[in-house]
Amino acid sequence: MKFDWIEVAGFVAALASFYSFFTKTMIPLRIAAIFANVLFAFYWFMRGFHPAFALNAALVPLNLFRLRSMSKLVESVRQAARSDLRTDWLLPFMKEEKCRASEVLFTPDSTANEAYYIIDGEVELVEIAKSIGSGTLFGEMALFTPDHHRTLTARCKTDVRLGVITYDDFKQLYFQNPEFGFYLLRLIVLRMKDNVDFMHAQRGKAT
Repeated sequence: MKFDWIEVAGFVAALASFYSFFTKTMIPLRIAAIFANVLFAFYWFMRGFHPAFALNAALVPLNLFRLRSMSKLVESVRQAARSDLRTDWLLPFMKEEKCRASEVLFTPDSTANEAYYIIDGEVELVEIAKSIGSGTLFGEMALFTPDHHRTLTARCKTDVRLGVITYDDFKQLYFQNPEFGFYLLRLIVLRMKDNVDFMHAQRGKAT
């Protein structure tokens, strides 16, 4: 019996496709999907089933684009975790909003559904009399408390341009890249320490 390499390619493509559904993280999933798409494109082309060939051929550049985006995200997280915990790499995953001076973004006990990144402008955390400016991520800690309640008031001191990311998008980033969760934990701990140090400094000035 003649060995059929085309049929072997089809079976290998099916195994790669199965693995892409089995894996839990995004980068191995995309690599497996690209491998499966290439082999399926070859298989269906050789079998003369051109609609299936066209579909798999079109999926190759799409999965390559998604793989590149996720690889850049992973590298940004790693660099941030090694340096000053910058958060500008989150901007591609945020939607932009503009707010006027004196506008209140949230108040104590309001429900936290999103976190904010200041692109331009200045925001005041009223209860601790602290001002934060461009390049700062804030409001993320309340997303991970049991009741999702805010503890401070955030009010715009100037006109502000913000990047906004929802809790659901945070979760999606975590499941796509578990390293993101470790980075976010470090960021939250640093933010808590910074707030405590700031309040201690304020009390020292008062005395």
